[in-house]
Amino acid sequence: MDSTRRIRRRDRTAALAGWALAALLCAAPLGATDFASGAIGTTGSEFLNIDVDPRGIAMGGALTSVTADSYALYWNPAGLSQIPRVSAAGMHNEYLAGIRMQYFSYAQRISEASVVGGAVRYMDAGAISNTDINGVEIGTFRPRNYVYEVGWGKSIAEMTDSERDISLGVSGRLIHSDLVARANGWAGDAGIQAHYTESYIPHSFGLVIQNVGQGQQFDKVRDNLPLRIKVGSSVSPKPFLLLSLDGIVPLSNQPYAALGVELSMEAATNAKAYLRGGFNTLTMFNGPEGLRGLSVGVGLKLTDFRFDYAFLPYGFLGNTHRFGVSWELPAKRSRRFRRR
Repeated sequence: MDSTRRIRRRDRTAALAGWALAALLCAAPLGATDFASGAIGTTGSEFLNIDVDPRGIAMGGALTSVTADSYALYWNPAGLSQIPRVSAAGMHNEYLAGIRMQYFSYAQRISEASVVGGAVRYMDAGAISNTDINGVEIGTFRPRNYVYEVGWGKSIAEMTDSERDISLGVSGRLIHSDLVARANGWAGDAGIQAHYTESYIPHSFGLVIQNVGQGQQFDKVRDNLPLRIKVGSSVSPKPFLLLSLDGIVPLSNQPYAALGVELSMEAATNAKAYLRGGFNTLTMFNGPEGLRGLSVGVGLKLTDFRFDYAFLPYGFLGNTHRFGVSWELPAKRSRRFRRR
């Protein structure tokens, strides 16, 4: 009887999670050309999809099933549940055309099963000439975008046992843009992760729906948000090797795939080095001419701190560089929340 009740609870929880994700997806307005190349340019607030974690960027953006620190607020909020005690991260992004982005996040465990977190994103496009209708320069303006977000991740006890760990997560964000005009909006994400750490070959799965909510309105028309659906899987055939694959379906473009690899090496006591590489079919086959689609990066972990760098080229548009530092306070005793 007890096993029957557990199975029923698992089924109910899985059904509720599925309904929640489906409801979020159905809440977004769709058009005839959505999820295709003909939809390019039909959504606003595209800065929401500029990746923030040097590790994930170096791995081609294939982090839906892998993310397990405070960066999970961006990649998949379900990953927050994997944080042992406390996680914090910061990133600096040298983007294209002098655009810069800063990102800061913090997450903390509040119970045996739940973790909460918050993050801030700030993007500055620099000074741009402002002209009137006749083309006469009347000064400059400085476009800025701000994103404030909170999230919650929870391990589902009814679906978790010695062989697997199932978690859910949700996040919400307020969006503010200060261009020539100002506008606000809000968005939310919902995701699932499943980790099979005790299998002969450890592997994980992930699903997340991003940017569902109300877009910004600068004049008379409110923009659609850049909604994305991401499905990912990862496998660790050797303790030092991680392979990940994501399928991404964006509202404003055709579906594409991302592939990532991470090699780890024990450099010394309490020190570990990482080599990372990635491949993204969207920028490889549909981006500007020149070197594109590939990404590389390195990382170094010293005690509880990790330093990461990612290099991502965009053809003739130029190259981008991301620098990040993260800190994680490990679990005191619990085996369940050891770093996977």
